[in-house]
Amino acid sequence: MHIPDSAISPMTSLAANAVMLPVWYAASRRLRATLTTRQVPLLSIGAAFSFTIMMFNIPAPGGTTVHPIGGVLMAVALGPWAAIIGVTVALAIQALFFADGGVLAIGANSFAMAFAMPCCGFLVYRLIAGRSASDSPRRALAAGIAAYVGLNVAALLVAIFLGIQPVLYRDADGKALYFPFGLNITIPAIMSAHLTIAGVAEAVVTALAVRYMQKARIPLYAADGETASGGRLELLWVGMGVLIALSPLGMLATGDAWGEWSKEDLAKQAGYLPKHLDAIDEKGWKGFNLLPDYLSERGMGFYIVAALAGALMIVLMLYAVGRLLARREEPPAPPPDDSPPSASRRSDDLPAWMTQSDERSDTGASAYQAVTPRASRRIGFVEKTLNELTGSAQEILFAERWARQEGMLQRLDARVKVIGLIGLVVVTAFLHRLPGLLGLFALSLILAVCSRLPVGMFLRRVWLTVPLFVGAVTLPAALNLVTPGAPLLTLWREPYIAITEPGLAAALLLTLRVGVAVSSVVLLTLTTPWNDLLHGLRALMIPKMFVAVLAMTYRYLAVLIQSAAEMFTARKSRTVGRIPRAESRRFLGGVMGALFGRTLALTEEVHAAMLSRGWTGEAHVLRVPRIQAADMVWLTALTLVALSALMLERLLG
Repeated sequence: MHIPDSAISPMTSLAANAVMLPVWYAASRRLRATLTTRQVPLLSIGAAFSFTIMMFNIPAPGGTTVHPIGGVLMAVALGPWAAIIGVTVALAIQALFFADGGVLAIGANSFAMAFAMPCCGFLVYRLIAGRSASDSPRRALAAGIAAYVGLNVAALLVAIFLGIQPVLYRDADGKALYFPFGLNITIPAIMSAHLTIAGVAEAVVTALAVRYMQKARIPLYAADGETASGGRLELLWVGMGVLIALSPLGMLATGDAWGEWSKEDLAKQAGYLPKHLDAIDEKGWKGFNLLPDYLSERGMGFYIVAALAGALMIVLMLYAVGRLLARREEPPAPPPDDSPPSASRRSDDLPAWMTQSDERSDTGASAYQAVTPRASRRIGFVEKTLNELTGSAQEILFAERWARQEGMLQRLDARVKVIGLIGLVVVTAFLHRLPGLLGLFALSLILAVCSRLPVGMFLRRVWLTVPLFVGAVTLPAALNLVTPGAPLLTLWREPYIAITEPGLAAALLLTLRVGVAVSSVVLLTLTTPWNDLLHGLRALMIPKMFVAVLAMTYRYLAVLIQSAAEMFTARKSRTVGRIPRAESRRFLGGVMGALFGRTLALTEEVHAAMLSRGWTGEAHVLRVPRIQAADMVWLTALTLVALSALMLERLLG
């Protein structure tokens, strides 16, 4: 049912995208108001489920195939707005990385499968389900019927998109410029397969999945507007894994979906090759095309790898987007306080900065930022610097806090973590293909989640530091002056300067490799207390001098940041109004000189204090570390992952 770019005109794609833009905007606004953080995993796995079941091709008359979609299932579980976002992400991943559907035609495909299908299906579901209980079998039956209706509505829209092309766009000889078959052919051909085969499969899959969710005690999207929450999501992950393992069943059906033929097959069907269709097929951008046709030509094993890669990309993307859009669930209201007003001060009498939640602390935002209104006035250099200093101090404090949480990596021996994660950095240096690098980065995100690290904070630490700098440095390599090749974007005509395809690919690949390597290092530093990390480095025979420099640098940073923050706080407390620029420069120079003088004064003091406490270059910890069986299991698993990445690199090479 996916529409290729070459099948419809650019104006049709533009119109469909223009229609979908307000729909996507409204869906994101709606999710921001209704989606909670507890529902984000359900949204992610729902979109991954939609992607996976699209790989199960079913034979249809005429040597073609059809497949289920799962859009109505997402609407039943989380509501139509969540289904719009989830199915759109699945379609975008398919178009960008798997050459399934057009990149420019995402709007048309989304209008049919991500908008019309879940919305129409959800309306039918509401009419049939009524106010029945969330665990009632009636809901599963209603979902199945709704899925049948929704899929056929989407199929009808796809048939219309394709069938109007020869009416709107013809050459002087009367031949179609794009898709050559009119409505009299597209509607019967597409609808017959979906009314008899695809719709039934969609209904069965949706009804069984809804019943499975009911057994897992995951409430459905209720008629009164409540959304699903709670339940045993681990059962859904198990079901997702089973689907991925069974995905090679989709390879049993031969042939393409109707209308998704290659240009050679289309020329045989129509008797000629439309002129503009041929041009778009030759020169149009087909996405990154990293895993074309889900690697079906390479066999069942690679088909499973493609399914796993696509599901991981969708889960990670929607998890990150969902965390940004979702609102945090409010804790239950405390019982009313019957004590007299004089017994204690009421919370609404306290200043706002004292009653503000520390929810922003995970992002490293400082308390000073919470006090200062964002848009009330222009922030001067003193406030900006103070914000940065206090934010940096909190980064150090929160790093220690995350390292002492009860996460997966926090429980492991520091020496094992150093060996494993630094080993991943070495393996990353030998990878030159995107699948292996994406797999290792997905692994780092999974480890971050299992270690209870905030995903947003982790992504910022990885991608806003070294990789961003590396990307800026390697950008000249993308130009034709350095790397010749097919131009992607012309920057200058005389002299001719353009971004080439191999140059951009090389620059992005290097940036991604650095990002994957940095993610392993960030995991190591955030999940390991500083003394344990130094002890782990010494266990690997790292020289004492190197460990001593690390220890001194870390302690000096904390002390000097605190000193600088105190200077700026003192200056701010004695300042009324804006500070002239000349005075700002003098003050900044004075602070820098005072910090340098304090650094010289602290050098001997800190060194003497460390010596008095028995510092000899060896890092000591309070508990005697012992390598347990869990440490060896984790190290073995990480070794297998690294070897798998190297083998995949060799196979793809």
